[in-house]
Parts: sequence; structure tokens; C-alpha cells
Amino acid sequence: MSQLPLFRPERPEPEKRPPDLAYIRKSLARLLRIAREAEIMPWSEGETESWAKLFPELAASLPAEEAEALTSEFKGELVRLRKAG
Repeated sequence: MSQLPLFRPERPEPEKRPPDLAYIRKSLARLLRIAREAEIMPWSEGETESWAKLFPELAASLPAEEAEALTSEFKGELVRLRKAG
């Protein structure tokens, strides 16, 4: 029998808060603005890959149509910036 549970304090699970949609919109709008205004890729290769993965995940918290529009535009900007070199 494991004695580890004897040493763990019992804590209730923290309540899951709903996502802050205003903050998510603001953050995605900032990333999109940076991409739109850039003539060359504004992020390192690693950062670009990270944003390419995280942007749709964050947008998924928004209403479906809004998320799809933002994600599509962001992906389009990434394509444009990658072609620009």
C-alpha cells in the first residue's frame, strides 16, 4: 500500500473559468495586425510554428464563424510572409 496519499494535502479542484473572449480577441487581433503590417516574417522560425499552431487553438474559443475567419486570414498572412522570404 502506498503511503504517498498520507503526505498530500487534500485540495479541491479549482473551478474552471470560462475563457476571456475579449482578451483572446485582443491577442489574436494583435498577432494578425503584426502579420498584416509585416513585409518579412516578424517572428523566428520557432515562434512562427508556435503561432501557426496556437492561433487556431485560441480562436476555437470564439464563435465558429469568427474563429474560421480569423484563422483563415492568419494562415493567408503566413503564406504571404513565407513567400516574401
